[in-house]
Amino acid sequence: MVNLIKADLKKIVFLASYRNYLITTFILSVVLGLTFVFTIGVTQGKELTELRELEVLDISLLGMDVAAIMLIVFSARFISADFSQGSIHTALAIMPLRQKFYLAKVLFITAVSIILCITLTLSIVVMDQLILLGNDMHALSLGGQAVLLKLFGTAVMPLFYSLLSIAGTFYLRSMAGGVTFAIGIMFLPAFVDLFPTQVTGNVLMALPERSLHTIADMSVGQFNGQMVSAGSILLAWLIVTNAGGMMKLNKTDF
Repeated sequence: MVNLIKADLKKIVFLASYRNYLITTFILSVVLGLTFVFTIGVTQGKELTELRELEVLDISLLGMDVAAIMLIVFSARFISADFSQGSIHTALAIMPLRQKFYLAKVLFITAVSIILCITLTLSIVVMDQLILLGNDMHALSLGGQAVLLKLFGTAVMPLFYSLLSIAGTFYLRSMAGGVTFAIGIMFLPAFVDLFPTQVTGNVLMALPERSLHTIADMSVGQFNGQMVSAGSILLAWLIVTNAGGMMKLNKTDF
């Protein structure tokens, strides 16, 4: 399994398409976050200096939405390449235990997503500090619990959807299938909201979007039953979907 992870790492290092895609993801996320901050006067009718430091951070972290969508595409593309190029036959010959093959892919994509999210959040914080100091505003308290929890909660979203994309790609055996599955889950609450509240209340509670929102906003309160419930829902989604993806891989005759 370690050799499979090393082989995937070499793809990132030596194949310019994967490397450039991740670099582009980083740049676009930061640029969009800064765009939201500097256009606050147009979008919300407020001056930047009227905002509190945490509000500036909230706005700039909207750039993580770009990271989430692009990581969905990256994960689906990375996994589907094994199917489209036929390299999965070689990989499974080296690693006959398909569960380990699946787990190696999950661990690698998880590591890539975590590294990218950490790099992004740190870069956004540095940019925000420069913006705040440049406008004679209070700087963010980097050791403050509110800031740390906000950054952690926001970084969970891209990681979560990249893991959903893995499950969808393995189950449907195509990049389009993985992207459609993950993005479909992402935007499903918007479709559910079209129906009466009496019908959609419990459905929305079970969807990951509300749980992700709860975790992203956990800086406003203490850890409680609601936070545990949100984490349990997200974990259940990852376990069920990836179990389905692994079962599909085990049953497929290559």
